[in-house]
Amino acid sequence: MHPLRALVLVGLLAFVTPLSAQTVGPTDGPGRLVSRLETLAQNGTVEQLAQLVTPRVNDEALADFALDFFVPGVTRTVAVERDRLPLADVPAGEGYSLIVEVFAEVGTRARVISARVDIQRTSDATADDWKIVDIERLSIVEGLYQLRMDSARAYAARNLTIDAEDVRLTLLEGSAFLVESDGGVTGMVLVGRGEMRFTPPSATEKSQLRIFGGSENLVTAFDGVYVRFNPSEYLERVSTDVLVPQAVDRRVSGKAEEIFERERPKAYSIDMSEVSRNQWFLLPPAGDFVSEIRTRRFGTLTYSKSSKQVEDISFFSRERHRTISIYSSIENLRSHGLSYNEDDLVDFDVTGYEIDADIDPRRETIEGRARITIRSRAPVLSTLTLRLAEGLNVTSVTSVELGRLLFFRVRNQNGLIVNLPRLLPAGVPLTLVVSYGGHVSPQLVNTEGVQAGPDETLPNPSNVSNPSEPSFMLSNRAYWYPQNAVTDYATARIRITVPDEYRVVASGQSVTGNLDLRDLIAVRGQGRTFIFSVTEPARYLALVVSRFVRVVDTSLTVSTAARTNGAASVQHRIALSVEANPGQTRRARELALRTEDIMGFYGTLMNDVPYPSLTLALVENELPGGHSPAYAVILNAQPTTTSQLFWRNDPAAFNGFPEFFLAHELAHQWWGHAVGWNNYHEQWLSEGFAQYFSALYAQKLRGDGAFTDMLRQFRRWALAQSDQGPVFLGYRLGHVKDDSRIFRALVYNKGAGVLHMLRRLVGDKAFFDGLRRFYTDFKFQKAGTPDLQRAFEQESGQSLGRFFDRWIYGSDIPRIRYATSIGQGEVVVRFEQDAAEVFDVPVTVTITYADGRVSDVMVPVTSAREEHRLKTTGVVRNVRINRDSAALAEFGSL
Repeated sequence: MHPLRALVLVGLLAFVTPLSAQTVGPTDGPGRLVSRLETLAQNGTVEQLAQLVTPRVNDEALADFALDFFVPGVTRTVAVERDRLPLADVPAGEGYSLIVEVFAEVGTRARVISARVDIQRTSDATADDWKIVDIERLSIVEGLYQLRMDSARAYAARNLTIDAEDVRLTLLEGSAFLVESDGGVTGMVLVGRGEMRFTPPSATEKSQLRIFGGSENLVTAFDGVYVRFNPSEYLERVSTDVLVPQAVDRRVSGKAEEIFERERPKAYSIDMSEVSRNQWFLLPPAGDFVSEIRTRRFGTLTYSKSSKQVEDISFFSRERHRTISIYSSIENLRSHGLSYNEDDLVDFDVTGYEIDADIDPRRETIEGRARITIRSRAPVLSTLTLRLAEGLNVTSVTSVELGRLLFFRVRNQNGLIVNLPRLLPAGVPLTLVVSYGGHVSPQLVNTEGVQAGPDETLPNPSNVSNPSEPSFMLSNRAYWYPQNAVTDYATARIRITVPDEYRVVASGQSVTGNLDLRDLIAVRGQGRTFIFSVTEPARYLALVVSRFVRVVDTSLTVSTAARTNGAASVQHRIALSVEANPGQTRRARELALRTEDIMGFYGTLMNDVPYPSLTLALVENELPGGHSPAYAVILNAQPTTTSQLFWRNDPAAFNGFPEFFLAHELAHQWWGHAVGWNNYHEQWLSEGFAQYFSALYAQKLRGDGAFTDMLRQFRRWALAQSDQGPVFLGYRLGHVKDDSRIFRALVYNKGAGVLHMLRRLVGDKAFFDGLRRFYTDFKFQKAGTPDLQRAFEQESGQSLGRFFDRWIYGSDIPRIRYATSIGQGEVVVRFEQDAAEVFDVPVTVTITYADGRVSDVMVPVTSAREEHRLKTTGVVRNVRINRDSAALAEFGSL
């Protein structure tokens, strides 16, 4: 659920593709009227416009529209009809409501005005004459500019500097060319011998730079640079005093032109190819900056500062598709903090979805219609940005309250921008209906499982006698329905139609009978329809289509303790269904029993079960793993018992605990769904918790040995990979190296190990009470590490700031030296650690007696030097430290 935001476009308002014009030509009456509007926009007057309207349009409304419609000094106009619907209460073919877009150029500047134009045929039915009966300006896109680089005007530069936050570009010797617009100098092209210095302030970002380039500050040579900035900042960012006009060298200017042509479309570009042969651009807002830096060692590197993002500074490699750094500027860090809630940054909340879709998994297509109920959060809202897969074509966007709406697709960002005809105040509800369809790429099920790496043996397809049954999953990263830009808790109703041989498992409780979705009728083919109701809020909606058979359809009861003293226990009744590919029915029956046991165990631990139903879908795949949306678990099962995949070295490979993936995925119903995470930095609140809960279940099912084996694996991977970054880095862990095992080692395993250490420091009662407090306080909300810290501090009475600072926000591993001595009736243990960075570490001291008895004592090590005297009850044979691997520390003798 975490697309790498800065890989391609840096989150800028760029590459906006307008709607395709309708195929209605200008040869019919309404088309000719649109052509007349185009002519008037360039050469007409208000009086001529007035001749096209009827008296029903009042003078004031016409005058207001004319102020936007007529652009002084216009040199070229294009009018495009975007949409046409019949007018109500008018005979068929006699009246239409048109959406018209007028593009107006004024030299090298342009703007676009969109309008609703209601027209009717005149009373003379024999005449092909149409008049405007109502007109309303819907929106204006101002500030479009052409960019130009004057290759005939060059400047010699020696030690020219261009600065943005944490980056300095220095042209040691070479030539500079200005990039200009009617708004002023908005960029430069540098050619010659230069140096880039990128110096992020935080230790975390420095560590990622070290992984990428071998140094905590990236200093590298460049031979070409393209930069964009707001014209008002030209003199502030550029050391213009070293620019000296020089004669143009055609070889040098040719290099500059090549850089300009290649790099300029990558940011702030508006695709207006339907109405103009020129390229059009927005000016960067004040404070924004983007640079494309052609280095000798790393290829082209991109630095961006984008005010539209909380983490507004990004640094990445386009060629390698690698994000190297993303972080907040000093100003944003001060205002938002590290654990910002992404919900606070969006302009609206989605409160409900109604989705009606026809899906063909064979062709990987969907035809759908979605009703989205939103509530504005911004003081005023003029546009909405929704996520929708780029391959899906949007045919219409309407509003129950506002009628038809103008919309744009955002290229390369799975985006849909909807313009509102008037400002929407905060708190006001709005209902959108979006019709869409086309090809959609499925999401792999094994998003949380083991993935094939360089030391795994991959199967030879020719040796697989029983290939996997195909499945088609659409979930949080497929963007298969229009949704908020961030995951957003909402209720939903879903109706999915698939070909007859398929079945559907989806978020929500299966509903029999009809589901009233009012006018939401997708383009429906022949097939079977499945209906689901999401009554408890879900962060996102998902489904999987395959040749399933229903194996189990039952219910289970989970008894949990009362939430208030003196009250009776609570009985949670959960509808449980299991669907499986035909070759997995026997395995599915076994897993149904295990699912009941796990759900009961977790429900008892947490005193709650978040969702009223659960469907386990067992699909075939050579790769182990699974995915867990709300209300469902989709689990991979190998199609044969003779799979040639062998997993030897992965953080999520627990050979002694075959139930791991099921236990992990079921835990996500509580952690990741019932309680979400504020932003990608907080993924450990989902994955680390699910990993630890699976270890708790391993202990229940298979005993202390299995639990200790998992702790040992947690520790081994945490110690091996912690130098790759802190747990708090989230999905970015391992990204620079393209090694997903690093992410699992730290977010999954180290996160789980940290929870176990916390449990040992505060004690079992405070730990589980703290978990339940955290869960209850943030059920169906997003939370962050500070929220978890507060819950545990309230239950334990301890200050835990240093604990979380070291283990979650830091990447160091403590090195603890120790010495033991056996005395009369006691064992003395001394510990030392680095006084400059003290960790809180619960350490197990194991005392083995001569008669074979073994005693484990937990010793909290919380200072640079300390001594503990442990009472003994017999002759001591030996003393061991951290035998159970519960402490994520390196130990050595004093």
